[in-house]
Amino acid sequence: MRARIGPAAPPLLLLAPAVLCTAAFIVLPLLCMGIFSFWTQTRAGVVLRVFTLANWREYLGDPFYVSILVDTLRLAATTTALCALIGYPTAYALTLIGPRWKSLLIILLFLPSWISYVVRTMSWLYVLGKNGLLNSALIKAGVLVEPVQFLYNDVTVHLGLVHYLLPLMIVNIYIALQSVDKNVVAAARTLGATEWQAFLAVTFPLSLPGIGAGCLLCFVLGAGTYITPLVLGGAGSTYYSQLIYQSVIRQLNWGFGATVSLVFVFVLALVVTLYVRVAGLSHVFKEIK
Repeated sequence: MRARIGPAAPPLLLLAPAVLCTAAFIVLPLLCMGIFSFWTQTRAGVVLRVFTLANWREYLGDPFYVSILVDTLRLAATTTALCALIGYPTAYALTLIGPRWKSLLIILLFLPSWISYVVRTMSWLYVLGKNGLLNSALIKAGVLVEPVQFLYNDVTVHLGLVHYLLPLMIVNIYIALQSVDKNVVAAARTLGATEWQAFLAVTFPLSLPGIGAGCLLCFVLGAGTYITPLVLGGAGSTYYSQLIYQSVIRQLNWGFGATVSLVFVFVLALVVTLYVRVAGLSHVFKEIK
């Protein structure tokens, strides 16, 4: 006989598959990294299962690693803010367009996602390079006499990240705006509010969950990106993902790489926890209990 799960089944039983997957693919790897961060590694690169705090002392005792972490979080925060500032008017405009053109614009919004993220990042080299489209246009227009190097700085890194993350922000805000009850907005207008006042009092507050979800997604992805700083930042820029790559792949220092990775996971977990508290999602876990 088939086992039937009735409507009175415990919520935790229904969540068991997700919990098992989370334990297998998230908790267990993190636990392994935690154990690895306390193992000893010789100068020859051999890992010994001998307890040591050398990796943590090296990380916490050198302000260089903390500065890279701060720079990475600043990069993610400014990129997220830019995506929110650009994405909200765009998403709001999509809600005002008729269904015929709206479908076309949404398809165009997702069209760059059909191309590899690496290819999209590399395409900026042909736009901002010395022989790229921008330099050629400015020289033909008489603005420049000789090509200028627009690449390999923080501005181009931000530009590449905004190019990558902006569609995700627009989609999250658009979904939130679509869920706003138009009758509530009409009621505010009926009570004497102007269109701008109705937007500030009704539409914008109700769309905040979409902004929060988009900001969280853009921040986490922006902080953990590796390709964009590597390609558009050049050799002079070092961000946290590059630090992890250099520790694990180039230096083969797996213990220190695990330490660096754990710190990054802990910081991003704090960001997610803060988001959950601010967004008021703690009631979801209370319902499960």
